[in-house]
Amino acid sequence: MHYIFGYGSLICADSRSRTGVSGTAEPIEVMGISRRWSAHTPEWPATAVGAHIEATSTCNGVYFEVDEENLSRFDNRERGYSRIQLEWKNVSALSATKLPSTGTLWAYVTNIAGEPNQHKPIMQSYLDVILNGCLDYSVDFAEKFTLQTSLWQHLVDDRTAPLYPRPLKSNKRQSQIDEILNLNLPGLMQSRKIHQSD
Repeated sequence: MHYIFGYGSLICADSRSRTGVSGTAEPIEVMGISRRWSAHTPEWPATAVGAHIEATSTCNGVYFEVDEENLSRFDNRERGYSRIQLEWKNVSALSATKLPSTGTLWAYVTNIAGEPNQHKPIMQSYLDVILNGCLDYSVDFAEKFTLQTSLWQHLVDDRTAPLYPRPLKSNKRQSQIDEILNLNLPGLMQSRKIHQSD
């Protein structure tokens, strides 16, 4: 039995469903993972979140069950990351659902030490996917994402023409997402730029 720890776009049910079939996702917190805006990929002009092994850090997210076939699909989606096993003893449930007593919990981690810059910014369309997924659980869960993630810089608003390949189908939560960002990351929002297409 396999489980995946989703800490970025995989928090969002709509985003997960575009890759494969997964079980119900439950919110958790994992000790020993540091989440940063650090992952650069050649095919995408932006920076994605990456998980890094760091003993003293905590990272919220979700876990969901997959079978072998769907694990391969998520492996393909997360190519460029390394899949590692997490210990259940380092996991805390953030819901009334008890953690599994058997099965392997996997996480996709990166060793890339990048950070957002003007050529590889944080894209709003990607951040919207993550925070929309967080809001399926609670505003507190979304705010925890902002607090447990580092390297918040160079945010670009591409909502009118999303550059993220799996953007949200609905924009109904945009104002709520902006409210959370303004409250928790006011400096980031004040410096947010509008994407200029070439």
